[in-house]
Amino acid sequence: MRPLRLATLLCLLAFSAGGCATMPLFAAMDVLNVAETSKTGYDMAMGLNSRKSLELDSSADAQTEARLRAVLDRQGGNLRYAIPYVSQDRAYVVGTYADDQELERARKAMGSVKGVSLITLCLFRAGSGPLRRVSDGEVRDNILRLSGIRTREVRVHVVEGNAVLLGRVRTKAEEEQLLESAHIAGATRIKNYVRVFAAN
Repeated sequence: MRPLRLATLLCLLAFSAGGCATMPLFAAMDVLNVAETSKTGYDMAMGLNSRKSLELDSSADAQTEARLRAVLDRQGGNLRYAIPYVSQDRAYVVGTYADDQELERARKAMGSVKGVSLITLCLFRAGSGPLRRVSDGEVRDNILRLSGIRTREVRVHVVEGNAVLLGRVRTKAEEEQLLESAHIAGATRIKNYVRVFAAN
């Protein structure tokens, strides 16, 4: 917005010419800061208005995932941090549990969720992972980087050193590459629930 800056400078010059040459420098800087803030606000408003609206996933799988999320939240404890994933009526819950009672609560709670034919609990006891210098997040990132698979259809979670592979790949070779990458990245154990896309 160069015209706005130009107008601000002309205003300052007019003040100076009118006998206001003693106007403090910091006051002039405040005027410039206001002009710059206005420009930034304008740019932000234009950027927000020009953004495409987000599309919400209203598929049956997404609705079931939301129901699973609500059930896990009600359980509290470690279960509220578990991650639900649903694909073609099959559900998976990935996370940790504190003790046997919490694991049993999870099993019972999952039995009440409608919309899925099968629920697999990929829950690991909190603190059961080996002491290591590489975090679960780093192992996950390394698996994805090594595999070279960049698709929303594949989910990789690493919990307590255990890699959980979910979703669908296009070929058996991609599945094998994902498994090999999990081994190389140093996953303690690998739970593979990846399926190959059905050929049309």
